Order: sequence, then C-alpha cells, then structure tokens
Amino acid sequence: MLLLLNKLIEYAFYALFFFTPVIFNPNRDFPSSELFEWNKMIFVYVITTFVVGIWICKMILRRKIVFHRTPFDLPLLLFLLSQILSTLFSIDRHVSIFGYYSRFHGGLLSTISYTLLFFAFTANKKTINIRRLIIFMLASGLIVASFGVAQHFGIDVHIWVQDVRARVFSTLGQPNWLAAYIVFLLLIAIAHLIFELPSSYKPASKQTPSFLNRGTATDDVEPIFLNSGKIVIYLLLIFIFYICLLYTKSRSGFLGFWISAGVFWSVLFWIKRRDFRLLFPVFLILNLLLLFLNFLIRTPIPQYNKFLTVDIFYKQKVVEEMKIPAGETIISVGITDSANIRQIVWKGAVEIIQAYPLFGTGPETFAYAYYRFRPVEHNQTSEWDFLYNRAHNELLNITATSGLTGLVTYLFFTVVVMIYGIKRIFTITDNQKNILILALIAVFVSIQITNFFGFSVVIIGIFFFMTPALLIKLDPLSETEFYDETKLTESISPSTPQLVVISMVVFAVIITFISIFRLWYSDSLYAKSLAATRQSSYVQSYELIKKAIEVRSDEPNFYDEKANIASNLADAFFQEKDATHAADLAQDAISSSTIALKISPQNVIYWKTRTRLLFMLSSYAPEFTEEALRSILVAAQLAPTDPRISYNVAVLYGRLNKNRDAINELQKTIELKPDYRDAYLALSIYYEDEKQPDKARTALEFVLKHINPDDKEAKEKLEKLK
Repeated sequence: MLLLLNKLIEYAFYALFFFTPVIFNPNRDFPSSELFEWNKMIFVYVITTFVVGIWICKMILRRKIVFHRTPFDLPLLLFLLSQILSTLFSIDRHVSIFGYYSRFHGGLLSTISYTLLFFAFTANKKTINIRRLIIFMLASGLIVASFGVAQHFGIDVHIWVQDVRARVFSTLGQPNWLAAYIVFLLLIAIAHLIFELPSSYKPASKQTPSFLNRGTATDDVEPIFLNSGKIVIYLLLIFIFYICLLYTKSRSGFLGFWISAGVFWSVLFWIKRRDFRLLFPVFLILNLLLLFLNFLIRTPIPQYNKFLTVDIFYKQKVVEEMKIPAGETIISVGITDSANIRQIVWKGAVEIIQAYPLFGTGPETFAYAYYRFRPVEHNQTSEWDFLYNRAHNELLNITATSGLTGLVTYLFFTVVVMIYGIKRIFTITDNQKNILILALIAVFVSIQITNFFGFSVVIIGIFFFMTPALLIKLDPLSETEFYDETKLTESISPSTPQLVVISMVVFAVIITFISIFRLWYSDSLYAKSLAATRQSSYVQSYELIKKAIEVRSDEPNFYDEKANIASNLADAFFQEKDATHAADLAQDAISSSTIALKISPQNVIYWKTRTRLLFMLSSYAPEFTEEALRSILVAAQLAPTDPRISYNVAVLYGRLNKNRDAINELQKTIELKPDYRDAYLALSIYYEDEKQPDKARTALEFVLKHINPDDKEAKEKLEKLK
C-alpha cells in the first residue's frame, strides 16, 4: 500500500506541473467568470487536497511523522504567519481569505496551499523523479508556447476581444504572465541542452573526459532524452519558447530572461572555467541565434506593452488625441504609457503602506485600499476609470496588503533560497545537479524581475514556492529524512485502527473535494448569470444568481450581482405598473446589497451598486433619493479622488434640488479631472437653473475649446443659451 501511496503522490506532482499552465475553461455550458486563473487555482486546491490526504495516510501507516526538515521551513512559516496576521487585521477579511474575485491567487487559502505543497514535496522527495518532473514541465511548456505562436497567426482570433495576434497570451490569459512562465522554462531547457552537449564531443582519451562527466553521476538527473536527436530537440524547445516570448511583447519578460540568462552564463563560466573553450562556442552560437530570432521576428520589445493588466473584464478604452492651441493646457494626450501609470499606482501603494505599515490592509485587498489613496494624477491618464487590483509591483503589493511584516518575511524567504542555492552551486560535485541548481536560481531571479514590473499569478506562485523544494530534491547534502523510502515494502499491513483513521482521512478528502466543486460550480452559475445580464435576460440571470447563492451563500459578489439584477427587474415591473412584484424585487435588491456590504463593508464597488439601484428606484419612490445620497457619500469617503463618484454625488444633490451643493461638488469633480466632459455639461445645467447664464456658457465653451470641438450636445446647449 505504501508503494501505491508513493506513486499517487509522485504523479500528483507531475500533474500539478503539467496541467496547471494548460488549464483554462472555454466551455459555454459550464463557463467560469474568469477563464484562466480561477480554473488553475481550483486545480491547485484539488491537487493540494489529494497530496496532503495521501501524505497523512502514509504517516498513519508508518506510525511516524513523515517530514523532512529544510532551511526554508522557518522563513516559509514566518511568511505564512504574516499572511494570517494580515488577514486577521484585514479591511476585507473575506477577500483576504479567498482572494480577490476573478484572480483568487494571493489569498490566504492559496498561500496555505502552496505551503502545504512545499512540505509535502520535501517530505516525499525520494518518491519523485526530477527527470520525469522536468519532462512534464517542458512538455506542458511546449503545448503552451506552441499555442501562443499559433495565436500570433490567428488560430483563435475570432474568440477574443483583444488583438491576440499583436500580443499572445496562450493558456495563461495575459501576455506578461505567459512571458514570466516561458522565461522559467527557457533556462531549464538551456541547462538541459548543456547536459547533452558532451555527447557530441569525443574526448581525446579516457583520461580527458568532457566536463559534465567529472564528478559523481546520478541516475536521477541524467539526460532526459536518450536518442541521438536530443540536442536538436532541446534547441527546438528553446527556439519555440523564445519565439513565444517575443510574441508576448512583454518588456518585463524580455528583461527577465536576459538578466537571468546573464546570471546563468556568468556563474556557469566561473564554476566551469576549465571548460571555457567548450562552453564559449555554445554560449556564443545559442545567444546569436536567439538575437537573430529577435531581429527576424522584428518585435522591438521596449516600444510595446502600452497597457497594464486591469480587472475590468477585458474592458477596452480608447482616448483620442486632443489638439490644444499653443500655450493652452493639454488635458488629454492619448493612450498613457504603462510606465507612467505604474509610477502613479506605485505612489498610491506607498501611501497605503504609510497608512497601514505593520500588517497592511489584508491580502488581496489592494483594489479597495487603492481607491482611498489613489493619486489625483491618475485621473489624467487614459485608464482613469479602470480598477487596479494589484500594485503592479510584487514587493509594493505585498507591503501594501501585508505590511512590513509581510515584506520582511517574503524577503527573508527569498534571500534564504538564493543563499542556499548559491552555496550548493559551489559545493556539489555532480555537474548536472549544480548546473540545474544554477538554472533554478537564475529563474528564481527572473521571477523577482517579472514580479517587479507586474505581479504573481498561479503558475508563478507554484514556481516561487516549489523552486526551493526542487533545490532540496537536487541537494545530496540535505538532511536525512526521519524514514527511508528505499526500505518501503508491501509487507506493511494496516491494522484495523489504522484503517479506521485512514477511512476518516479519505472521507475528509472527499468532503473537501465536494466543497471545492461547489466553489467552482457556484462560480459557473455566477458566470451564466453575468452572461444573461449582458443580454438583458434579467429573469434568467435572476434565477441563476439565486442558484449560485444556494450553492455558496458567503460570496458577496453574488449578492451584489443579485441586487443589480433585482433592481433592473423592479424597474421593469414598475414600468409595467405591476407594483406588487416591483416592490418585492426592490426589497430583494436592497436586502441583497445590505448582505454584500455586511460581508465587505469597505468595498467601493458594492456601494456604487447600492447607489445605482437606489437611484433607479427613486424614480418611482422619491424617498430612496436620500438613501442613495447617503450611500454615494460613503463611497466618496472610501474613494475621495474618484471623479465619477464625485460627479454622481452632484447628480443626487441635483435630484434633491440642492443646486448649490451640486455646483460645489461638480467644481470638485473638475478639480479631480479637468477634462471630465459630463461634469461641465452638468455645471451648465445647474448654472442655468441658478440664473447664471454666463457661467453656464463658460462651462460649455470649455468643452468645445479644450475637450471636443465637435461636441454636438455642447454646441446645441450653447446656441440655446445665446
């Protein structure tokens, strides 16, 4: 039985590395609200549950704690502790536990999963064959990269809103994420190419072996492919990976690869300096070929990537270039460069850190914390109304959401991994092992680089937490386990009490699987509901969202969506003069919104939803106007620099015939965003009502002079005033 359990753990880890990058959900019958990250995260939960369950069963059978101590245990546990403490003090504990909805990676549950996978891997490292693991990693990478290259040539161009030919994302969902993943595999493939090279060189005699034959040979990391074309295979892998990297047009990925490759080759030349004559031609030829590919494909990386990843369900926004007379202030200058936007977001992140220095705002709460500290200059960018759920810098993101406690423990873990790997490079005599360790350290560096300009996702999270586990697997000097896997036999028969306990563990695993399925299925119902809402099929979407809540009753997003749908249905029934059904749905909308805000009281989006539905209902029941104003004022406190909120505060003041307050609020709106066209038009209306036609004309003339000289509505209003 123990041998069977070992095999189950072994192949579970192979499945983790093979399937996670490949998985996404294009199924229309059982869709997901997010095609890529959500399904990868669910798969990680399934593998974690399975592996931990088998691991516990092994310990029961062995009557011992099956655990392997490593230098990474303390740093990793300290980082996990920082996430737990940050969750306890979070501004939105639900989000901190489960993760930001539509991303999910980064919540406390995901960190616990990665931590458990690390300990399960190191505790069972003798059951896992590193050679096979890398085969699965590279095979999966080949599928992902090949699909990415095919995307560039339009294989699925009809499916996506984005211009996938311009920037491919394959099965990862975003070009920068794909690039970070490809960089990891590129260096692993290069390391294995070097493993194979001595076979193409014939030593002059048995006394002059090639450099990879020095030291102690091990079967565990011997060359993966044993056929005569192995060098060609690795070269093809490298070229496909690199071509895919180029087609992502990711500056962070491009930079990450060349810096990490520079680290790899520099250290390799140092530790193998006696073999410089053999290595240098390989280095020169390979890198010239890669540079030639770059020239051939003609993708000048630094000039692309004109947008950041924003969580607006692939919202596209185009801002035309304004032609302003000389000497005038230029308000809008087209699509803002991503580097400029990053600097603004980073500034907001620093302000969050200053306000929450110790434990941060809670894992995965950046989207809501950023609203409160969002710099005013963000309103002058082309992405002024986008929602940012990450700081686009992993260190800033961790510090903002987990405080200095999270940052220090994260850096502690990272530094320990680097120091451990560097020491082993210079102490292990097995050439294949120390070169592979060098490659792992180099790709660990690449993760830090790509994360510096972006943020981690599921597969990068796996690489980050599992790279130290792979280092332990490759290190023959690591501590001896509390047990010896090589002595396991089928002769161990479980006793009746052991079988009872094992049955309980299996039952717990099944229950956890069911819970994970319910998590996934509720999201599928939610996705169907969103799709029906987009088609204005509110009755269908209402029934679907109710089913989603029946499956999972603790998700505030579901209640927020239910509130939105119910308010639209109430509006429809009011228009049809069906007051009874309208009143019931209106009450349902308000109560659903209340539940969402009870779970996540600092979620600005939920306050916006509440304001919108109350404003809609106020057309039929004026008493809702005051409540709508109270809701939007709460949103304004949570997002003081959001001009759209300020604008809607003014609209509600106007609905209550408080024109002076509306004018003051609109002036504040214009201070926040000087090119807010709707604010000027609204100002002209309120000025006209207040018998101030000159000011009304000034507002309209500003629109025509500085924002859009062809604005038809502004022209008509101006003519009417004249």
